[in-house]
Amino acid sequence: MQNKSVHDGNMRRVMDKTENESRKENAQNDIGRMRRSQLTRAAYKVVSRKGYYNFTIRDIAREAGLSAGLVHYYFKDKQDLLLNLLKEINTNIKSYLHRELVKTDSCRQKIMAFMDQAFGLVEKEKEYFYVLIDFWTQVNHNARMRQANIKLFQSYRDECAAILTEGVEKGEFAAMNVRYYASIIISLIQGTIVQYVIDNNAFDYAEYTERIKSQIISMIIKPKE
Repeated sequence: MQNKSVHDGNMRRVMDKTENESRKENAQNDIGRMRRSQLTRAAYKVVSRKGYYNFTIRDIAREAGLSAGLVHYYFKDKQDLLLNLLKEINTNIKSYLHRELVKTDSCRQKIMAFMDQAFGLVEKEKEYFYVLIDFWTQVNHNARMRQANIKLFQSYRDECAAILTEGVEKGEFAAMNVRYYASIIISLIQGTIVQYVIDNNAFDYAEYTERIKSQIISMIIKPKE
């Protein structure tokens, strides 16, 4: 009995130690995620103000209220930080979109939500496009940045194609080459946004986006028999 009691006591101590180590590791991971997110948000603001070529790690650290050493601790270099920023931007956009898509079963409403969100980013997240355009300047010189941008546009087309596919399967949309139409829709949205970001006096943005949305709907909707 005494041996069993000693054995049970040892097992409890081992389990307590394992749980404490697990809690400590989880706490460290939480702090790491929080710091990386804090620094990424700071990078977003700094890059939108200063552009891709003109900011330093010290600028990011100052914006985040942290030391430059801490920036280097969480990110290997400036490029690593920017790639993480691009990834986080994409994740956030997808998250906003999915919250809107689950509110309806109508594919027409879903593609409208998709377009509303994309066009609405110009007003809600102006800095996003300044950052994105700066990133585009890198695609011919930087393989990692080129790959990140390829994934970003692929993600836009995939989200759009998923809605179109569902619409065709449900009979709401006409039969179509989904990949082609997704590319056309992304081109119309992104092309309009870029023109407006570069010259916001070029046209009435609200009017043009409404007209483009109507044209896209008429292009994909299944005609009544």
